[in-house]
Amino acid sequence: MSQEGPGDLDRVFKALGNETRRRILRFLAQRAHYPYELSTMLGLTPRGVFKHLESLQKAGLVEREHGESDLGPDRVYYRLNVRFGLSTTILPDSFVVRLTRHGRTGRIVIPQGFVIPEARPDVAAVRRLLRELGKVNRRLSDLDEERMRFASLRGKIIRQIEIIMDEAQWDEESCQKVRTLLDPVRQQMDESIEEEAWTSTAQEALQLFERMFSSQAQQLKKKKSSQEKEEEFVVDLEK
Repeated sequence: MSQEGPGDLDRVFKALGNETRRRILRFLAQRAHYPYELSTMLGLTPRGVFKHLESLQKAGLVEREHGESDLGPDRVYYRLNVRFGLSTTILPDSFVVRLTRHGRTGRIVIPQGFVIPEARPDVAAVRRLLRELGKVNRRLSDLDEERMRFASLRGKIIRQIEIIMDEAQWDEESCQKVRTLLDPVRQQMDESIEEEAWTSTAQEALQLFERMFSSQAQQLKKKKSSQEKEEEFVVDLEK
């Protein structure tokens, strides 16, 4: 399974559908933890934590690593092993599941205008951290609203493509090929690769339409030719 993104979205959604597993991921986002440590933090038995970690590992979200312990033998730690963004947008005219993958060694640049205040044990430092966190939350909210608008726009554009296929009376297999090509799930390393991948996808979809339109044109031509021959035959009989 890829280290930059999950290989099975169904397993990912199933893993994320449990509150305890989401809490585990929040803890692991801070640093690696060993199971007994997590069981204490969660108020669960080690056996229960192991089951949740197993589900997260099968989904490709965490991995195991051995680490030293001051109290005895080495411990098995769990940590996050993926870097990806997963968003789901559900609207009356659109359903979009989008996966954005980031390189494992790639550095995620802090957006312009934002900073990470220094962690110091005083009220002023906490105030700065909370102020910056508020700015980030507002920006994320704005991005969510913008994503919703674009998801709706995407749905309307897809509907136009569906109308073309409906009016052309395409068979379901051909329609499904186009729908599969236009599936919004993406597992890309960066924007340049994503743009390249979309160009290839668009070309492939366009080729499908060209073949279908060409095939339909030939069928219409044959049908017209056949009708003309029938008309000529009728005229000859009348003579």
